[in-house]
Amino acid sequence: MVKSNRGISIIESMVCMVVIGIGFIAIMQLAAFSINSMDRATEKNKLNYLSEMVMEDMIGDPDNVTSYGGFIKTCSHSLNNGSNLYQKMQDKWRNRLEEKNQIRINNKDKKMPCDNSDTKKIFVNSGTNTSGKVNFFTRKGKQKKYLGVVVK
Repeated sequence: MVKSNRGISIIESMVCMVVIGIGFIAIMQLAAFSINSMDRATEKNKLNYLSEMVMEDMIGDPDNVTSYGGFIKTCSHSLNNGSNLYQKMQDKWRNRLEEKNQIRINNKDKKMPCDNSDTKKIFVNSGTNTSGKVNFFTRKGKQKKYLGVVVK
């Protein structure tokens, strides 16, 4: 006796849908992971740029390098509007660290979220060799960036 195959059973079609669904879920998780990874890489590049900018400014003004020590930037933003070069540099750092006017969407300024545990600090050790060190803590203190150089 020969039975004819009249079509796909409901069980076979359900198994097929489950397999395809698992595949789509895996692709969506991969896309979310890659977007998160790109965001972290962008943040690291910004921290590298900002820390190198701070160090270059300190190296460019070796006579006043001890005046740069004690710089602390948290989420609050206030300019000193100083007349000295080191005060103007610190105001520039505050603007850059605040990310003021860097991203515009629909004629509105956007900035990265800031947490109370996010701090940016500058340390200067003077002695026979004056050295500067930058400590950046971002993403609720989880991401850390350290950079130190001998200024003079």
